[in-house]
Amino acid sequence: MRLLQVINLARDYLGLGVIGLIFIGIIYILFFRKFLKNHVKANIKKVIVFCILFCYIVIVIGATIFIRAGVYEHANLHLFSSYIEAWNNYSKSYWRNIILNILMFVPFGFLLPLFSEKFKKCYITLSLGFLFTLGIETTQYITKRGIFEVDDIMNNFIGALIGYSLVMFILLIISKEKTKLKSLKLIIYILPTLIAIFAGYKINNAYNMQEFGNLSSNYNYKYDMSKVSLKSNVKIYDNEDKQKMVYKLKRLSADEALEFAENFFEKLETEVDKSNIVIHNNEIMYSSIDDRYKMTVYLNGGVYNFTDYKCNDKLINQDMDEESVKKVLNDYNVGQYNHSQFEQEIEDREKLSSYNFRVDLDEKDNKLIDGYLNINQFNKILSIYNYIYTYNPYGKYKIISEKEAYNKLKEGKFNSYELYNIKSILIRSIKLCYQLDSKGYYQPVYRFECTIDGDGRSIFIPALEDIK
Repeated sequence: MRLLQVINLARDYLGLGVIGLIFIGIIYILFFRKFLKNHVKANIKKVIVFCILFCYIVIVIGATIFIRAGVYEHANLHLFSSYIEAWNNYSKSYWRNIILNILMFVPFGFLLPLFSEKFKKCYITLSLGFLFTLGIETTQYITKRGIFEVDDIMNNFIGALIGYSLVMFILLIISKEKTKLKSLKLIIYILPTLIAIFAGYKINNAYNMQEFGNLSSNYNYKYDMSKVSLKSNVKIYDNEDKQKMVYKLKRLSADEALEFAENFFEKLETEVDKSNIVIHNNEIMYSSIDDRYKMTVYLNGGVYNFTDYKCNDKLINQDMDEESVKKVLNDYNVGQYNHSQFEQEIEDREKLSSYNFRVDLDEKDNKLIDGYLNINQFNKILSIYNYIYTYNPYGKYKIISEKEAYNKLKEGKFNSYELYNIKSILIRSIKLCYQLDSKGYYQPVYRFECTIDGDGRSIFIPALEDIK
């Protein structure tokens, strides 16, 4: 979930929280003040904190329960599995989910001590924080509106701890306490925040120090294979001292991407509108000055997609042969790879015409070429997706044998991709292929084509000997 989505959710449920507060205020005025003679006079500071706390709880419950459909049926009881998954993928979205889960409960730990003196006792606030997150996870599981995850409970608890520590740190600083223990207390209160920051730094530093990136296909936790029937229809070899090339994907700089877009548009007799360049993570979007053409260049590999919004509406049709499609691509100065496989893509929409040129791990001139080129047209909109990657050789590395890869699968060290309660795995074939890691290296992996509980699926085991 992106930060903007979180802000929009908070805004949506804030209104509901305000309505709830108005209802509580009416009940208080009509009932408590009228019938309870010894009612306690409200403290304005407590009222403000209570209002904020109430709205916050409504937002959290809404964001974790009510926005989801009741389609989840499982629980993830593997501690730290979300951290391992984030490490294997090493993308902003995975780490963002963990960080948001922590930050979501910081206000809980921060606000309670401001509301009442009794919540300044650590065990009370943290116990309530634990019960709150446990209640959310349990409700998600019962209503099927989320997966019960122990990592979520841990992250929420850490957030409550950080929030409590920060507010106690601030309250102690502004207090008039002058005891010798004040400095020690300040250190203790700020420690959880410092530990969290240091842990994030160490994780990022460890990632930057390693030679290769991480593979998303690596396992997040060991699957319990004790009740799984594992069989193979192919012979599994125990090859010794085998080496395989690792390839590196070239990454363009922003200047190189702009130069590529300018050359592309120049051949179409137009220019890049430099006032309308949008940069987003690893991709840059360009428009022509007449706004007819748009192009997105991906910095990893220099691949791109291109759209012409005002072309001849019959430029691409559903009855074209390979040479006719190539001619259209040449008119847009898009080359094709010689050893690609030509295919027509059948779509549900009758007016959409689509063709592919597909390359499957072709090693040529000491380089590895993989991917596809797609051209399609719908009415007067023509789109080209050139996702053919060229990988340069990086170096040869020793890989594990098929038998060693099979033993990892046998031990449950594979990514089940949210498959639960597997009963049988039948291995139909084993092939050494490649996968792109998080740093742009193309690493060798073993692909086990399997039938898992009657469905065809692939299981990938990293092949580099030093990748555990």
